[in-house]
Amino acid sequence: MKTNKIYNGDCLDLIRDLPDECIDAVITDPPYSAQMQHNGTAAMTSDLNICKPFFRETLKEIKRVLKPGGLVYWFCDWRSYGFFYDMFSEVLPAKNMLVWNKISGKGTYYSFTHELIIFTGKGTVCISGASVIKEAAFCSGARATDGEKVHPTQKPIRLISKLITDSTQKGDLILDCFAGSCTTAVAAIYNQRDYICFELQEKYCEIGEQRVKKAMEVFAVESKEIAKKTLF
Repeated sequence: MKTNKIYNGDCLDLIRDLPDECIDAVITDPPYSAQMQHNGTAAMTSDLNICKPFFRETLKEIKRVLKPGGLVYWFCDWRSYGFFYDMFSEVLPAKNMLVWNKISGKGTYYSFTHELIIFTGKGTVCISGASVIKEAAFCSGARATDGEKVHPTQKPIRLISKLITDSTQKGDLILDCFAGSCTTAVAAIYNQRDYICFELQEKYCEIGEQRVKKAMEVFAVESKEIAKKTLF
């Protein structure tokens, strides 16, 4: 499987083509709770049970392809945290829970201003820094500073860049199993990392390819500092 490429398909099928211990970090945002709707009502944890075999096998494969010392950042929310945490405990026990403070957000029962990230790794893990990350989401004005919003759960490039620089070195290989609009790929390009992205929906693969092309063009003709300002 080639690096620096977006693959269209089921991540569980695709990840099985990767060799053992080839990935330095996994940064991914799987579908969970709020993205699973029943007649307009957000799903709760119990609704995820039908997906348990899929996610369990995916985590097993992630453990297989992860290098010793490799790290995993797995996005979730308050409804799905327990569901995923239990499966991580079986396969790759969580080391910590990170909180992404989105600064502002919508909500009826208090504002929805945060998401959670299960943080873990294979073997010894040592990362310094606070477990709360403050970075504006698209709902709080990031459209103007982080490019166009092209996916309903799109993450800011700055947020993914922080996770990349916290956990990898230049030239390392990053895997995103649920790539969406491929923000992980864009952030990897700017930070001089290699990437592999899996995305099930063809339209988002096409959007991701466009974003990657733009990022590479900007990075090729401008200095890294200027490219950073342009991309963000």
